[in-house]
Amino acid sequence: MFTDIHSHVIWGVDDGAEEKEETVRMLQEAVTDGIGTIICTPHMTPGVYEFPQAVFEEHFREAEDFIRENAMPLRLFSGAEVLYTEQTPRLLREGRIPTLGASQYVLVEFSPTDSLSHIQDALQKVSGTGYLPVIAHMERYPAIGKIDQVRELKSRFRTMVQINARSLIRKQPFFRRRFFDSLFQEGLVDYIATDTHAFAGRGTCMTEGMQALRSKYGENIAQAIERKLDFFSFPDA
Repeated sequence: MFTDIHSHVIWGVDDGAEEKEETVRMLQEAVTDGIGTIICTPHMTPGVYEFPQAVFEEHFREAEDFIRENAMPLRLFSGAEVLYTEQTPRLLREGRIPTLGASQYVLVEFSPTDSLSHIQDALQKVSGTGYLPVIAHMERYPAIGKIDQVRELKSRFRTMVQINARSLIRKQPFFRRRFFDSLFQEGLVDYIATDTHAFAGRGTCMTEGMQALRSKYGENIAQAIERKLDFFSFPDA
C-alpha cells in the first residue's frame, strides 16, 4: 500500500474537496489506487490568512469515522502545505504549524515567481527551526531548474524534494525531461505524492505514477522512494 504525503482530501478548508461527498469519493478512489496512508495537507499561509483549524479538525474526524464505519484499509494523518511567509519560522517554533503527521518534516510551498535566493533564504530559516523542509511539487518552480541548484538545496539546508505523480505521467518537453532524468538517476527526489485536489480533474494517480517511475528509472530507484514514503505510514508499535 502506498503512502501519500500531499493531499487536499478534507473538505471545506481550502481549494481541495468542497463537500463531504467529494471527500468520500476521494477516499474511495485512494483505496482503489492502492493508497493505505494519507497525510492531509490543506493549504496554509502563516500570518497572512487564518486557517479554519476547528473546521479542519471536525471534518478530519468525520472522514476518519467514515473510514472506520466502512472498514476501509486507510489511515489519515494531519499536516499542512505551508506557503512560506516571514512568519513561518516563528510559528513553526511555537508549534502552530502542523508538520507531516507530527514528524520533523514540514511540507513547504513557494510561489512560481519566487527567486532562487528567496527559496534558499526560506529553506535556511525553516531548517534553522530544527525541522526538515520538504519542497512541495518542486518541478513547478522555474527558479529551480538545474541539477546543481537541487544538490545545493539538499546539502546546505537538509531539504527533501517531493514531485507530483502526475508529472511523471505527463509528457515533458525535452529539456525538462533531461532535468527529471538527472533528478531521479542521482537520487535527488525523495517523495512522490498525488497532490490530489478533487475527485474529478486532479484525482489520485499514485499507482500510475509509480509505474511510470519504474518504467523510466528502474526498480531500485522506485524502491528507494517507496522506503522513504514508508516512514510516514507510522506503523502502530
